[in-house]
Amino acid sequence: MMRATETDHRYLDDMALLMCHSHPRSSQPCYSGTDDENEPAHMASLTGRTAGPHGSLIFGQGGLTGRAWLSDVPTIRHEPITAAASPIDELVVIHDRELERIRTTDSRLPPASNGEDEMRDRQALLHGAGGNTRLRDAHVAVVGAGGLGAPIVQTLAHLGVGEITVVDPDVVEESNRSRIVGARPADAGDPERTPDEDGVVPAAWAEAIDGCGTPKAEVLGRVVSDIDPSIYYHGIYEEVQAPGALEQVVAADVIVTGTDTATSRRFVSEAAQQYLRPLFNAGTDIDVDDDAGLRSIATSFQVSGANRACLDCLDAINEDRIDAEGEDEDNLEYGLDLVAGEQPSVITINQEPVQRLTFALHRFLTGLLADRHGFQTGTYSATSDRLVSDAEAAPDCQFCNGAFTATGDRGVPIAKTGLYRTTPSTVETGSVAELGLDAAVEKEPAKDKAEPEGDEPSNEHSLLARIKSTVARYIPQL
Repeated sequence: MMRATETDHRYLDDMALLMCHSHPRSSQPCYSGTDDENEPAHMASLTGRTAGPHGSLIFGQGGLTGRAWLSDVPTIRHEPITAAASPIDELVVIHDRELERIRTTDSRLPPASNGEDEMRDRQALLHGAGGNTRLRDAHVAVVGAGGLGAPIVQTLAHLGVGEITVVDPDVVEESNRSRIVGARPADAGDPERTPDEDGVVPAAWAEAIDGCGTPKAEVLGRVVSDIDPSIYYHGIYEEVQAPGALEQVVAADVIVTGTDTATSRRFVSEAAQQYLRPLFNAGTDIDVDDDAGLRSIATSFQVSGANRACLDCLDAINEDRIDAEGEDEDNLEYGLDLVAGEQPSVITINQEPVQRLTFALHRFLTGLLADRHGFQTGTYSATSDRLVSDAEAAPDCQFCNGAFTATGDRGVPIAKTGLYRTTPSTVETGSVAELGLDAAVEKEPAKDKAEPEGDEPSNEHSLLARIKSTVARYIPQL
């Protein structure tokens, strides 16, 4: 991850530096003997001054090649280049209106797809076969699998995005099934069976608790598979603040937020700045008063991260909502219940920012209209039929103009490594040592003390019996 800089102190900045030169007569540029002789000393000097990693690029008539020096100073100085440096296989260039991938002439990556896709041949008439290839090579992470995230994921699958990661800690309930694409009646859980204790992520316990509901991220995995089984889909049943979830999110080419909470949006916005990832954000806000009725309907779409203003500067973070979420420990732990009470949420209103976001993301990934105009960002008021442009980045913003911008793993860790996690009160855990398996089963409800005792109690629902039954499903019958 490298960012262009105009600093006067290039050797003191904690940035990765690229040394570039050209072999103008070479159609297949490669490192010469002179390069191999002189470059280690330069890279050792840079690595001794700043953290790196640093690298070099050589440009020629037919492309470019490069290598990154990932080792420590003694290794760079005294070991062979093959031990101290690694070839660069691909450059990802984040332009203002498009994301471009450039393979090096000696890339070890498998050949890119040729864009031939009968299912999507009509869209290739718009952006060309190369556009389909760029979509197939893209990885998009979507944070939130509800009324905003679900239709976004569905559209990405139809477009042919090759890898999709979805993060959501919640399960489907009947009250939100009308807004989640692909949710079936059987997916809706019983509210009485869905755990809501502090430190419990509902989606993580869906299999252990009967009637808990299907994880939202699992539903969307089914939707993606039904559209195109060749798409690599990864569902994460956790909150985005968890380290394992964050690692998957920042590994994507583009991050999309469609969450219910301002807390998670701010967290992802900070991560996008730190890891230099483009961030596409969608949101809705419906204000209904018990006495006055409908006051306003607003939808928003912003593009942030990667040399753009953060969501705080774009006025996409509501401080009142941050405070309201902070009053309930559950909200900070895994992002449930935006504020107390029922909040309006309607699929038709959700579709407005979803359409703006997905079309802009389509353009960004394929380069469509990149030379024409920017994206239609801002907040749209349906009650006044007016689109208000986004604000600009504040010069003193700690998020998008701060010291940790584009610092990646070297920056201040923002993942919550100490998240409190516990077991739902309706679940007991055990282990089968000889199989190396952990087991979690639902506890039986306590019997009424007045209930007469019958014959010997059945072992059908005991922990061991449930474990044996579960294991048996994975052992072929002889």
